Amino acid sequence: MSATNAPRKASPAKDWHPADIVAALHRRKISLRQLALLNGYTNATSLNTALRRPYPQAEALIAEALGELPQVIWPTRYDGDGKPNRGQGGRKPLLPPGAKPSSLRASRNPQMGAGQ
Repeated sequence: MSATNAPRKASPAKDWHPADIVAALHRRKISLRQLALLNGYTNATSLNTALRRPYPQAEALIAEALGELPQVIWPTRYDGDGKPNRGQGGRKPLLPPGAKPSSLRASRNPQMGAGQ
């Protein structure tokens, strides 16, 4: 067998695996649960959300506890400037543009009369 010395393509940045984040916290003698309670969260498991989906406040707390920047731990969630690359505008509107909620209410709820 011969090994080729061809340069490898740069691999795209990957987020840390959730188990790696938890293990790194444990090496620092703290758990996600303890971190949440120390930072005033009433739900001890609320920081677990950051392991699965974007949650800027939790990401910042976890990164600070690890001595890293959030964009180092979750590079796919941040742009090159270190700003979150979350979509603009938040949630989609529930009603189509130009719809009047009062006109839709009577048609969706048969118990309501047409004049209510």
